[in-house]
Amino acid sequence: MNDSVGPVPAVPPTETSFRLWMDYLISPRGDVPEWPWLLRELLIAEFTRQRSIGFCYASEVFKDRDTGDPTLATIAEKRQVRDLYHFCLETTAGCFTIGNTPFWLLGYEWPNQGRDKMRRADLVGLTVDGGLVVFECKLSDNPYGPFAAVLEGLDYLACLTSKANSEKILEGFSRWLAKPNKVRPPGFETTRPDFARQHRVIVLATKGYFDLYGRRCGRGQGWSAFASLGAGRESDVVAFQFAETDFRTATGSWITG
Repeated sequence: MNDSVGPVPAVPPTETSFRLWMDYLISPRGDVPEWPWLLRELLIAEFTRQRSIGFCYASEVFKDRDTGDPTLATIAEKRQVRDLYHFCLETTAGCFTIGNTPFWLLGYEWPNQGRDKMRRADLVGLTVDGGLVVFECKLSDNPYGPFAAVLEGLDYLACLTSKANSEKILEGFSRWLAKPNKVRPPGFETTRPDFARQHRVIVLATKGYFDLYGRRCGRGQGWSAFASLGAGRESDVVAFQFAETDFRTATGSWITG
């Protein structure tokens, strides 16, 4: 009988993750709840683990949506996302700005897992330094609360930043950029996807969505305390943020709790 519980690390760690998280929680940070800090650490750890598993979409990941027709979308949320992408493409060379932070939009509805064509990242972009951004987009009546939206975004981001999918994105980005008359947004003159950078999940939603889960629906209770942590540490492999937009302009504003 094999009693093995798995491979033994060549050099066993000196501390468990629980000890590391505990030490992090007891460090001075003022009179704020502990659970949002712990939740962030748990999500970062699981994102790192899931990313390393090696999820890969069977076909192309980088979907060139530049010539797509937004009017073909029959679902209101998808129509708003497509409208936003094409509005930014036409007016700002694809740049969407939240607060003072610009993002270069690459496309929408990108598949990322196996052969499943239904699991698609709503909107995908880059930070100036090349980190990948998944915008999880919600309208006022969306039944997914803010925490579920973060998990949905992480699901897509972990798959998109796997080794196999990241290679497909790099290849697709090069083809996309080589198209005639393709223009980079100002500030992104040398930007390209860099999977060693910090990546982000941004829940991008209307004011009505945040009002619903902030005041009228108990399922979203506490999300503002999580949002108040902001983007976290620069050394984190992934950041979580919340932003408000009307999906009609190339700008949005940060929600900070």
